[in-house]
Amino acid sequence: MMTQEKQRYVDILSNSGFKAVFGDQDNKPVLIDFLNAFLPQGRRVKDLTYATTEIEGLTQSNKSVKLDLRCEDEDGTSFIIEMQRYDQANFFQRCVSYSSKVYDMKTTKGDESYDIPPVYLIGILAVDSFDRRDEIWRDRFISDYTFREKYTGEVVCETISLIFVELKRFEKRLEDCISIIDKWCYALKYMSKLDSLPLELRRSVFERLFQAAEIAQFSPEKREKYEHDMITERDEINIRRTAEQKARAEGRKEGLFEVAKSLLGSGMSVCDVSRHTGLTEAEIEALSA
Repeated sequence: MMTQEKQRYVDILSNSGFKAVFGDQDNKPVLIDFLNAFLPQGRRVKDLTYATTEIEGLTQSNKSVKLDLRCEDEDGTSFIIEMQRYDQANFFQRCVSYSSKVYDMKTTKGDESYDIPPVYLIGILAVDSFDRRDEIWRDRFISDYTFREKYTGEVVCETISLIFVELKRFEKRLEDCISIIDKWCYALKYMSKLDSLPLELRRSVFERLFQAAEIAQFSPEKREKYEHDMITERDEINIRRTAEQKARAEGRKEGLFEVAKSLLGSGMSVCDVSRHTGLTEAEIEALSA
């Protein structure tokens, strides 16, 4: 295991590490490997084109929001990858809203065929975003939501699918990781603490992943940006933790206002503050008025 000072690989569960690996178009093969591991059987990515992450008019106030990553296959299928490191109010509803908006963007004005390519959102979750206390969820850390007939489970066609990779609940040891999904989850969760590619992961798909995540292999420009983003992210984490302590001490609603003020002061956008706190954009804008 590596100390933080001598960290060899990025923490892919950080915003900075996620962007450095999956957001770099030079690492497109790594992103394709990741998607193909978690997509349902029969759906495989052939090639990818990176798309803008800014979606206009997604909120009620018609302001844009930024997705973590969006890309398209050559057949028009859209993929949204969201990395969730902190608790967010109404996270599932937000994912439905994002996916629905991207799905609707595929329609052409005046086209009544509605032959719309599907949209897949894959959420990498480092926190518990769902209530999984039911026994049915024991040892399960992948969930898949889509439009199905309630009693038969029939899926008429691919439309919108939400797949969540719940790494907080993944607790397998490396020697117990048999499937490709198990190994991906282990790599994503523990990569930043490793000093080399484990023998159990020595196959081309993970060799590409670890090579893409090795900080020393970054170009000078990419490394400078990564390190700058990490400093900014750590500052935001410290602000959040301090503000959340105030939230617990001062009461939930008033505490959330303090969290929002601190995040605004750090330069975070109103939209992103809303995502982090669950407060409405109107409430947040009133704080800065």
